[in-house]
Amino acid sequence: MRTGQDVLPGSAGRGAEWLLSNGLGGSSSGTVAGTCARRTHALLVAASAHGRRFALLLGTDERLRAGGWSVDLAAPAVPGRPGAVCEGFTADPVPTWILRAGDVLLEKTVLLVPGHHAVAIGWRQLEGPDVVLTVSPLVVNRDPDGLQAETPHARGASQLVPGRLRIELPGPGPALTMWHNGAFMPARVWRTVEHADEAGEARHEAAFVPGYVEALMRPGSAFHVVASSEEDLFRALAREDRLGAPPPKTLAECMQALLRDEREQRAAWVRRALRGAAHVARRAARARAGAADAPVAEIACELPAGEDAPVHAGDGWTAPLASTLLAGLARRGHRLTIVASLPGGPERGADALRAVPALIAVGAFEPARAVVGGYLEYLDEGVAPEGFDPSDGTPRYGDPAPSLWLVRAAEHLARRSGDTAYARDVLAPALEGVVQAFRAGTRGGIRVDADGLLAAGEDGAKRADVNALWSRALVAMAQIARLAGRREHAAFYLAWARDHRAAFLERFWDEARGALHERIVDGAPVPGLGPGQLLALTLSPPLLDGERAARLLERVERKLATPFGLRDAPGAGSVRPEWLAHFVTATLRVRGRTPETRLAVRGWFDALRLARGAGVAQALPERYDVLPDGAARPAGDPVSIVAVAEVLRAWVEEVEHDAGAASAAAGPGAAATPVAG
Repeated sequence: MRTGQDVLPGSAGRGAEWLLSNGLGGSSSGTVAGTCARRTHALLVAASAHGRRFALLLGTDERLRAGGWSVDLAAPAVPGRPGAVCEGFTADPVPTWILRAGDVLLEKTVLLVPGHHAVAIGWRQLEGPDVVLTVSPLVVNRDPDGLQAETPHARGASQLVPGRLRIELPGPGPALTMWHNGAFMPARVWRTVEHADEAGEARHEAAFVPGYVEALMRPGSAFHVVASSEEDLFRALAREDRLGAPPPKTLAECMQALLRDEREQRAAWVRRALRGAAHVARRAARARAGAADAPVAEIACELPAGEDAPVHAGDGWTAPLASTLLAGLARRGHRLTIVASLPGGPERGADALRAVPALIAVGAFEPARAVVGGYLEYLDEGVAPEGFDPSDGTPRYGDPAPSLWLVRAAEHLARRSGDTAYARDVLAPALEGVVQAFRAGTRGGIRVDADGLLAAGEDGAKRADVNALWSRALVAMAQIARLAGRREHAAFYLAWARDHRAAFLERFWDEARGALHERIVDGAPVPGLGPGQLLALTLSPPLLDGERAARLLERVERKLATPFGLRDAPGAGSVRPEWLAHFVTATLRVRGRTPETRLAVRGWFDALRLARGAGVAQALPERYDVLPDGAARPAGDPVSIVAVAEVLRAWVEEVEHDAGAASAAAGPGAAATPVAG
C-alpha cells in the first residue's frame, strides 16, 4: 500500500489502516493519518500465553521545534498554521511514513517485534536544519475494547537506568518498559484521546503521559523508542541471535538488525508461498485436464525450465494474502493456531481448521501440521474444542463443526503431503475415534440419529451445513484409511458416506423452494437460506448434483450473493467475504468452466480487490456493509484471517491462471461483472 500527500490531512488517511501482528496474539495498528479510528487501535497490544489481550501503548505525541518554531507532526499544515504533510506511506514490510514539516523531512517506521510483545518506533531525519524531536508516550492499561479513565493511582515512570523507563498503571495488564536514545523529562499528565469513528459509543478516554523524550536531530541522525511488556527484551533477543554477533551496542544498531531480520523473514515466507502456490495451481490445472493429482511432499525450488508460474508476485492476490495468512498464525502456550481475525485475535476452532487448506495451498506443510496437531491433542470424547478460555487456556466443547473441519483438514494435509506414515500412525487412530464417538453419541448431544443424520445440542437439531461436513468427514476417513493401507476400513467409510448422502437428500432437500432446509428440529424441517448450504456443493464429493445443484446455486446467487461476499440471510445488510470463495467453487463446479463462468469469476475477484483497498491494505475484513449505492464499507475486525484463507485457497486452486483467462479478465467490463445482489 502506497499513498501520497493527501493521506495525513484527508479523510482517506483517517480511514486507511495498517496492522501488524507478532505471532503471539499481540498487535500494533492504527490509521495512516495517526488518528484512533477504533478503540482497538494501539501501538502495542500484548497478550497472555493463552490469548488474553491488553492495550498498553495507545500512541505517541510527536513535535518538532527549533527556536520559536514548533510543529505537531500529527497536525496537518493549513494556511496560517505550520503543520506536517505526509509525502509518502508504505505498509510493506513495515509501516513507514515520509513526513515533511517546513524544511525538515523525516522518515518514521513502526516495527512490532515478531515473537515478542514489543514495538519499536524510529525516526530518521533525511534533510533540513537541526531540530529537536519530542516524543510523549500515551500509556494505557486496559482491555483492547475498553476505555481508560483518569485515575489518581497511576505510579508514573521510574527511570531504571539512563535510556530505560518503567511505567506502571493500575489495570489488568503488565507494566510497560521503554528504551530510548534521547533525554527523558518526567511529567504526570493525562491526555484526552478521541476515537473519531465510533459513532454512537463512548468516544473519549484518558491516556497517561509519564513525560517526554527528546533528541537533537540533524540529517542522517536517528531516534528510537522501544516499548515492551518484557523487561529483559534485549537479553532475550540476543539469546535468540536476532541482533547479530557481536550484539549491537546502541539502540539504533538494534533497530537496524531487527528491521533487517523482519524484511528477510517476510521475504522468505512470500518466496516459499509463491513457489508452493505455483506448484499447487499447476497441479490443479493438470487435475482438471485429467492428469493424476500426485502428492508433493517437498516443493521444488524452481519451476521447470521454460514454464511460467501460474500464480506470481504481481497477481495481486497470492503474495499479499499469503503475508496476511502468516500474520494470523499465533502461539497459544505450546500450540500453534490460526486466529479468526485481527487485531481482535479470537481463536475459534472451526475457523482455525477451516483455514488450514490455505496453508497447504501455499506449500506450508509444517505450520499446517502444527495447527492440526494442536487440535488433535485436545480431542475429548471425539470432540475438538470450539475455542479456548483466553484467561487460562481451558478448552471449550459443544459444537461438532470443529471436529469435522479437523477431519477435513487432516485428510487434506495427509493426501497433499503424501505422508502415509503420518496418516497411518497419527491421523487414523485419532480421527477414527472422532467418527466412532459421533456414531455412538458424545458430549454436547452430538450423535448419529436413527435416520442416519448427525444431530447436536439439547434440541437434537440436525443442521444442513454440519451434515454436509459430516458427509465430507466420512469420505475423508476413507481416504485416510486408504493412505494407511486399511482397504476394508476405506470401503466401510465409503459405504457409510453413500448411505448418509441418501438420507441427506431425502430429509434436507426442499423441492418447492429449490434449496435445502437450514435444519431439522424435532423431526420438522426449518426452512431458510444461508451461505453454509453451499457446502453441499463445494465439499468433495458434492451432495447435490444436476438440477438440484443448479437450483440451489441460482437461489443463493439471487438471495445472498454480492460482489463482496455472501449475506448470512436474505436481506441482511452485511456480507462475509469468505463465502465468496465457496460461491466461486460452486459456480465453476455446477456451471462448468466455460469462458463465461471463467470471466465472471475473474470479475468477482477484481471487484473484491477494489473493495479490499477500502480497509487495511492487502487484507479482507470480517464483513462488508453494503451501502444503498452498491458500494462496500469494511466492518468488524479489519482483517479476517478465515476470509483471507478461503479466498487465497480459491485463487490458487480454482481460478484459471492461463494466459487466456488473464487476457479475458483484462477485457472490457471484467472488473464490473457483478454477482447478483
